[in-house]
Amino acid sequence: MPKAKGHISQLQGDALTVATQLHGQILHALNFVSTLAAWPTGANKHIKEIEILVDEYLERTVVNEKKLEALKQADFAKLISLWYPDAQWPELKVATAYTVLWIFVWDDEVDTGGLADESLAQEYYQNSIAYARYILGLDEHFHTTNGDANVVIPPHTNMTLFVDFGSVLREKTDIQQRQRFFDNLKDFKEQVGVEHSYRISGSMPSLSDYMVIRMGSVGCTPQIALTDFMLRIRLPESVMGCDAMTALWGQTTRICIVLNDLYSAQKEMAQGSLLNIVPIIFHDIKDTGQKCLSMISQELDRILRDAMEKFELAARELEYMAPRRSQLNEDILKFVKWCRYYVMACLHWTLESHRYGMIKCTNADGTLSIPF
Repeated sequence: MPKAKGHISQLQGDALTVATQLHGQILHALNFVSTLAAWPTGANKHIKEIEILVDEYLERTVVNEKKLEALKQADFAKLISLWYPDAQWPELKVATAYTVLWIFVWDDEVDTGGLADESLAQEYYQNSIAYARYILGLDEHFHTTNGDANVVIPPHTNMTLFVDFGSVLREKTDIQQRQRFFDNLKDFKEQVGVEHSYRISGSMPSLSDYMVIRMGSVGCTPQIALTDFMLRIRLPESVMGCDAMTALWGQTTRICIVLNDLYSAQKEMAQGSLLNIVPIIFHDIKDTGQKCLSMISQELDRILRDAMEKFELAARELEYMAPRRSQLNEDILKFVKWCRYYVMACLHWTLESHRYGMIKCTNADGTLSIPF
């Protein structure tokens, strides 16, 4: 169980109030493995090679020995293997660079890397965005916030990995694919910045406002934008831009928000972060008793099941966009199936990884008892 007094003493405002009220309580969460049991899972045969590459990338970008060891113990290779069970090695190398950099190292730098000063955080975001745009071939020049141009030096040590990742995308994808990826990556970074501002101020958004922010900051959509590349397919823009595809992305993201936030709530609160769906719902309900924690569990179940229902509707609409057994129909089905793999990878890895400590919270019937 994480220590509580230390992180609570560093909070202020609504965040301090909620953390104090939640401290010592236990959230009894439903068995979402059972809820999602019909969705497929898999594991890539290149798991050992991914493990070696993950450690190499971490050693290149993380200088703090304690943090490096913790990240190595998180088993990111297993997550990548579960995300992409059918991907081939060239694409897996790119996915590994992306995962290590954006999903963990870059984001952790904001959450726990000492960017408490708002101006430093904003500089970090803006320079990262400018560098990504340049490496992806969407801008001829790299403009930093201090006005330098054409000095192509990564704005932060962790950004060196983006060359491994972005240069391959520039070679293997068209400009529409890269622009779509970049737009979603930019939104991810900006929403991480919004969350950071809330953390510094100690204020907490409403659930509805939080979901808007979290749809970007959870980091799902940039990865969904890589799906064509990872699967070696290319869906036409008429499919990529249709309402059903937009809904599929949105509902995939909503499901992952519920799963990621629930299973990481204990870890994040131990680090002093209250920007998580669990304390957000708690704050929204305005009831500090055990009844409130039951209501949190019920609300998470409602959001998850609603997202699954809308996901299935979008999947059916996409399937009907092309004749059965046509190449386009097969490619659409592959895309939809990957979204299911993505959700299930997030589910199983987050539950099992030592990074979140959910193994100790799991009951014999698959439900969880999560102490705060």
